[in-house]
Amino acid sequence: STESPTTSAPTVHPFTGYEQIGGECADKDGGLFSYAQYNENASPEDCSVKCSGLATSAQVGLGVTPSACRCYFDGSAPDDEGQTFTSVDESGTGPVAGVNNESGENWQCYRRIAAGTVEPTTKPTEVPTVSPTTQAPVT
Repeated sequence: STESPTTSAPTVHPFTGYEQIGGECADKDGGLFSYAQYNENASPEDCSVKCSGLATSAQVGLGVTPSACRCYFDGSAPDDEGQTFTSVDESGTGPVAGVNNESGENWQCYRRIAAGTVEPTTKPTEVPTVSPTTQAPVT
């Protein structure tokens, strides 16, 4: 028999809650967002885990290059231990509405499409880790 290729993860959605749109994340006017940056080699998935450890209510997206990860925020980015630096002087507001490539740094923007709808977790899961039928009833 022939194995069919796995199609559960389209390239546009490499992980839950984000959508790749290319370039550096920008608002509707092309303004860049404040961000928390980690200078390390990180995949978009790894970057999303780092970003999920920060305050996520105002998080609008993330960006990756081969050597860095940025978590973008509407408003001030949180300052967290382990960050390389934090930018708070950017003008971007509201959701990610486009990209801005003026820096020429080859950022890839992933727009957050589930902002405010899920509680932050260290690792997003699709299914419950414990089946309800295996838990003893509370008496």
